[in-house]
Amino acid sequence: MKTALECLACFIKQAVRAAKLSTEDHALQRQAVNEALSRVRDLKLDASPATLSAVVYAAVREITGAADPFGAVKGETNRRALHLLPDLRRRAEASADPLHAAIKLALAGNVIDFGIDRPFDIEHETEAILESDLTRDDYPVFRELLADCRKLLYVCDNSGEIAFDAFLIEKLKEHTEVVASVKSGPVINDATRADAEEVGLTRLCRVIETGADAVGVDWTLASEEFAETFRAVDIVIAKGQGNYETLDENPEEIFFILKVKCPVIAEAVNLPEGSNVFLRNRAAGKEH
Repeated sequence: MKTALECLACFIKQAVRAAKLSTEDHALQRQAVNEALSRVRDLKLDASPATLSAVVYAAVREITGAADPFGAVKGETNRRALHLLPDLRRRAEASADPLHAAIKLALAGNVIDFGIDRPFDIEHETEAILESDLTRDDYPVFRELLADCRKLLYVCDNSGEIAFDAFLIEKLKEHTEVVASVKSGPVINDATRADAEEVGLTRLCRVIETGADAVGVDWTLASEEFAETFRAVDIVIAKGQGNYETLDENPEEIFFILKVKCPVIAEAVNLPEGSNVFLRNRAAGKEH
């Protein structure tokens, strides 16, 4: 998808948030935001918001010298998710369809996002999603395709929620082989290999890296291993808005798990802001 005019304001909010987490020096914070502003001003809106947001984080990183400003909050969200998981896991396992419950649990975790100017309450969100229907739920189609799936790629999104992803991957492994992917370096609170190790994902399945420290998937920077795996699998599950923004036009069989957190994504998926969705890629080329 292409970047909308409204995304420019979001880029600046991201710059302010990242600058404040990167340094306590007010002068450096201002300098970093000014640099981000100058770069945003010249952007052409012909790429996805996820792709263009890279200039914001690059500007803050260069000015402040902070390689991973969200590192501390990432660790905290991992610990919070791991603390909540045992009880949520028992509830999902006791449900009529544990796989579907695990998908809803993974979706609930998608509220943990520091790239969006939106407060979140993981405990409340998890309870609400587990006890309600999704706004858009392509689970019946997914189950049909899963029956013939030999290998699935799970494209992770953020720290914290990766603990819930690990539980979903555990349930998916009852049906098919699963490979998971994480970022190759820190960007916002996106999950890296360190997060995968902390929540035990590396013990569950093979974990590969996208090849970049970019939001979503930047195909110009993608590792050969990631690109080859993406093309070879039968189904891709991609978490979060950043992955939707960069993969929505791909023809592969992709299912997106995400909470609609902004009006631009709401318009793209034709659903209200705040919607919880398990959405089959419209570009997949098959109708059910």
